[in-house]
Amino acid sequence: GSERELSYFIADDIPSLEYLANNASIPLHVWSSRIDAPELPDWCSLDLDPKDAPFEDVIEVARALHRLCDRIGLPNYVKTSGSSGLHVLIPLGRQCTHEQAKLLGELLARHVVGELPKIATVARVVSQREGKVYVDYLQNGHGKLLVAPFCVRPRPGATVSMPLRWSEVKRGLTIAKHTIRTAPKRMARMKEDPMRDVLTDAPDLVAALAALSED
Repeated sequence: GSERELSYFIADDIPSLEYLANNASIPLHVWSSRIDAPELPDWCSLDLDPKDAPFEDVIEVARALHRLCDRIGLPNYVKTSGSSGLHVLIPLGRQCTHEQAKLLGELLARHVVGELPKIATVARVVSQREGKVYVDYLQNGHGKLLVAPFCVRPRPGATVSMPLRWSEVKRGLTIAKHTIRTAPKRMARMKEDPMRDVLTDAPDLVAALAALSED
């Protein structure tokens, strides 16, 4: 944690977002919790970071995480990072602490790495990853930030961190497909945000952990 006192901007309406945009704030990173209960996160996040791994491996790891969560009764949502990988979010219903969220993330990460040891790793040091997808659960914790859904990234083409349907997570998916130009038309066509329920789902975490121990 930082020894400094930090101030965070609360953007909960369109004028606030317009103010940030006018100040050239391109990527927006958000807490996993809300101002009325900062110690109770809404979600546990797993960042699938390819580094030198092929994106097809990121897709395979994401789908394995999706199947695992489905098996043990955890709702799960996915978005592109807008940069290089995918983010999988598991809603918590504000039922646990940041440390417990990190522990859940670690359990899920290690389980899926055990399923796919040839393409997935929890090794944080890049030189130890051996070209595998890094399943990063350490982005959970008090004050840890996640790039916001629909956030534009400062990259060529102005790619967007785009919420996806799981049916879209398959061969052929690319980060470059979703940009500041394509995102408005896509959402107008979809009519709803496929990640919206991450803020309202409240799964039975005890039952899910019990099922995970038996998986």
